[in-house]
Amino acid sequence: MGQTMLTVVLPLALAWMMFCVGLTLTVADFKRVALYPQRVLAGLCAQLIGLPLLAYIMISVFALPEPVVIGLWLLALAPGGASSNAITHLSGGDSALSISMTAISSLIIPVSLPVMLTLVMPDVQLVFPLKTAILQLAAVTLVPVLLAMLIKHRAKGDWFARFSRLAGRSSLVALFVTVIVTVGANTAVFHQLFSVASIAAVGLCIAGMLLGFASAKLLGGDKALVKTLAIEVGIQNAGTAIFVAVVQLQRPELALTPLLYGVLMNLPAFAMIYLNQRRGLVSA
Repeated sequence: MGQTMLTVVLPLALAWMMFCVGLTLTVADFKRVALYPQRVLAGLCAQLIGLPLLAYIMISVFALPEPVVIGLWLLALAPGGASSNAITHLSGGDSALSISMTAISSLIIPVSLPVMLTLVMPDVQLVFPLKTAILQLAAVTLVPVLLAMLIKHRAKGDWFARFSRLAGRSSLVALFVTVIVTVGANTAVFHQLFSVASIAAVGLCIAGMLLGFASAKLLGGDKALVKTLAIEVGIQNAGTAIFVAVVQLQRPELALTPLLYGVLMNLPAFAMIYLNQRRGLVSA
């Protein structure tokens, strides 16, 4: 049952969230992103270079156990996916920029992750499946977003406005479903919630958010850009890190830190969503 929830319910919930995000987007939103390539470049540099550098500093400074070190490093090498896109949307960030960053980073990870993993595991020769990364990106992110944008472009009348409002509310419910599924699948690690691995996971998340915040401020960005880069750099793809640890490296103990991260990262994420939703209610 738990496996079904992870392999069926979780991807469907993520795909629905991305469909809901797509209902709020137009081609003009992505054209606007293309007008400011420095924003995409700054975000990707913070994701793919800055966060691993912060993780490496944490690993070097603190005497962490080897499983925590490798788990933390795997997290730092796995930029966010559909979850970070949905969180960005619900937090009032720039959804088009978030999706653009995910699309590009998903094509870079199969090359960057195996290469950079050797910095902490010199003897490992990892081949990350590019085909799997592309299929996952298409199924969970690109296809739902493009389908929703097409429907929005073609649809007319009050029914679509009502449907869009309903979908917008349901996206938050879908996010709760992903959290419940993630937490339910990881109950075995609850006894580690106050462990060194948890502290390292939360530390990486907060450090990433601060790095994204600083990057956006250096660009002179508005609130939407600040939120977007904070989330995109701070919210990593725990699923990718767990996949590499368990399936490719055949070392389940390395998945502890990503598992804890998958649960604990929701705390700052929901805080940002709550603050955005509250401001929306106040302004309304």
